[in-house]
Amino acid sequence: MKYQVDHRAYVALETKVFVKSPLEMPELVKVEDPATYVFTDFTHNMPAIIGPEVSIDKALNRMRKSAVRLLLVVDKDEAVETASSSRPPTVIGQITSCDILGEAPVRIAQSSGMRHSEITVNMVMTPRKDIDVVEWSHIKNAKVGHVLATMHHRQGCHILVSEEGMIRGIFSMSEISRHLGHDESEPLMCANSLSELVHETG
Repeated sequence: MKYQVDHRAYVALETKVFVKSPLEMPELVKVEDPATYVFTDFTHNMPAIIGPEVSIDKALNRMRKSAVRLLLVVDKDEAVETASSSRPPTVIGQITSCDILGEAPVRIAQSSGMRHSEITVNMVMTPRKDIDVVEWSHIKNAKVGHVLATMHHRQGCHILVSEEGMIRGIFSMSEISRHLGHDESEPLMCANSLSELVHETG
């Protein structure tokens, strides 16, 4: 097939033209800033994933190397991270550093006689059915304060965000603290939580 040039696609450059550039982020984020300022978007950043049969020791090492505290657990046949993969992996759960360093592995080791290094991700992870997510549509109008208040209320350090049945990204308390300059003393100047925002916006 021979391709033809469409000369109609070309127009003269206007006299006053500016170069489009990415949104410049402030050095420090405030609680009244848009929540998207502190959002890790998986459409731009590769999510940290792991297979269910990997040992929790290796999972913790993966977290340290990736500088994250939560890994998405995906189907064992899809656990190889490739940027060129055309099909997104199927999420079957999540595991955090607290899951690995908490009491669950100790109880498993005591009851089964297993060594810590033999305990696998699927033994301590939170299964998909027990994971709550926030819809991306609610994030567009949310502030950093909404996210912080929700984390404090739920006593959790992460919030997963979904869009059209897929995990779009994540909020992390450690990432938010970094953007805030580790100063959370500033009073919240907005609704108390994401659930309150959802109620307000219908």
